[in-house]
Amino acid sequence: MSVRVHMPPVLRMVCGGERWLAADGTTITGLMRALAERNPALRLHLFDEAGAIRRNIVFLHKGDLVRSHEAGVRTLADGDELILTNALAGG
Repeated sequence: MSVRVHMPPVLRMVCGGERWLAADGTTITGLMRALAERNPALRLHLFDEAGAIRRNIVFLHKGDLVRSHEAGVRTLADGDELILTNALAGG
């Protein structure tokens, strides 16, 4: 099963400049772990010290916003596309 992930410009530099990456995973967390395994520099950007997806990372999947704490239960299907981005905050 393969899922495509659209990488934000700030992370493309650690992915060889690639805009899209593909990996296997049945959940968003599993998919991110697979990408980090193939691209070790991504691990620092995606995961915190406890191994959880960083809180500032959000995903867009099938039109839904998926926050980092929901990534472990959000299931993926073959051919899905996922957009990875940073959560925005401000005042």
